[in-house]
Parts: sequence; C-alpha cells; structure tokens
Amino acid sequence: MNKIGQFITTVVIGGFAVFLAALIVLPMVRTADAESKEPSTVAQSLSAYPKNLDFAMFIPQDVYGPEWSAAAAVCPGITEEQLKERGVETGNLNIDFVDGAVPDDVNYMLLVSQYNEFKAEKLPRAKVDLCDGFLQQLKTPEAASQNIPPLLPFQQGQPLQFMRDTPEYVEKLGKNNPDYVETDWHLAG
Repeated sequence: MNKIGQFITTVVIGGFAVFLAALIVLPMVRTADAESKEPSTVAQSLSAYPKNLDFAMFIPQDVYGPEWSAAAAVCPGITEEQLKERGVETGNLNIDFVDGAVPDDVNYMLLVSQYNEFKAEKLPRAKVDLCDGFLQQLKTPEAASQNIPPLLPFQQGQPLQFMRDTPEYVEKLGKNNPDYVETDWHLAG
C-alpha cells in the first residue's frame, strides 16, 4: 500500500475510534439536571400536536413511561379524604386543595407506579379538561344517589382520546353541559 492509502486508512480507523469513544464517554458525563428532567406530559404532548388535527390519542404509559402502570383523572370537587379512602397518598403530591377539595379550574392526571408510588400532573382546565363529560355523568340521578367521587380511573393500556375545543364539539357536547369549560382539549374517552 502506498503512503496515501496508508494515510486514508489511518484517518478512517482513527475517526471510527474517536466516534466509538464518544459513544462510550458521553452517556457517562451527562449532567444530573439532564437525568432529572421531567419526561413528557399530557399537556406537552397535546400542545405539540399538529394544529390541523382535532383528535389525539395516546396511552399514558407511552407519555410518562412504562413504570407508571395506572392512571386516573382527579376532577374538581374531590376531597383529600376521598383520595385517601381510595389508597392515594396525597402527602407528596402537588395537588392543591381549596376548602378541602380540588378547585373548579384545575384537574390532575394521577399516576401510580408499579411500586405503589404516586405522581400527579396539574392540568388547568383551560388547557386540558379531563373531567367535563365525567362530571356531567355524576350529576345524573343514578350517580348522585351513589355518591361517586369525581375520580375517573383509566383502564391500563387503554388509549386516551382527546378532542380539540372546536365549534362542532361545543355544539354537540358542550351546549347543555353545565360543567363545560372553554379549553384547548377535552377528554373524549
């Protein structure tokens, strides 16, 4: 092999060695801030959704990670006591209770891990409303007589469906619903 061939071979092998070294070293020098950065959330996922699409669907584990095995919507009106009765440890959650209950302008995505750890994402109802349809169902005479708390569990692995607050949505579902909130996204199912 001549000198030019040796030089090219050396450069290619050297470049490959530097590339492999970078692949090995870079994950080791990640900052703690990068590792503790919160993964995607419902609000982030929906705000990044294409503006020309009015329907979104995803599985909570795909958004938050596979370690979060269960999810539920914590709706306005539920009390801290009602959550505790259902086994939710509210002490370390960022759920704000006003006069002992979740206020009307927020709802929460409650997550439960495989190790029975809890995490809650606060969602202003003006951005994402998880509860308007469910709250309307709770006001039916049958539900009112059963005193069902405003906590909506989601079936594991079941996709959550969201609809934008379009004029069509308002006409069909929001017009006669006293719990309707003008929002960017509604939970459709």
